[in-house]
Amino acid sequence: MVVQHNVKGYEDFIKLVGELEGSGQPIHVLFSGGKDESGNSWCPYCVKAEPVIHDALAKATEKSHFVHVDVGERSYWKDLNCPFRKDPNTHLVFLPTLLRWKSPQRLDGERCSNKDLVEMMFEDED
Repeated sequence: MVVQHNVKGYEDFIKLVGELEGSGQPIHVLFSGGKDESGNSWCPYCVKAEPVIHDALAKATEKSHFVHVDVGERSYWKDLNCPFRKDPNTHLVFLPTLLRWKSPQRLDGERCSNKDLVEMMFEDED
């Protein structure tokens, strides 16, 4: 079964992936907009993509890791100096973004709502 992790903010994200990198297992990361107290994200594409991505987790390698990262408030995300945008390992431009950590494989924006593309991302471990 895929090991799922949820983190909020850049520092917690960096700490977690640093710990997971030593596992030798694939790490998939979903970056999405922050949620309010009722659990709704300010990012409409994230709201649409999350159920597709969570359903596709069934296709992931059994011992892989899935990290759901809440990037925070819209104003924080929109700041061009946001660390998620500046980090060479994430280099985010769009939300949501689903990527395989330290790999060129990534889906962003509306492509994260495409069931076939998302399933391919989880199936293709090579």
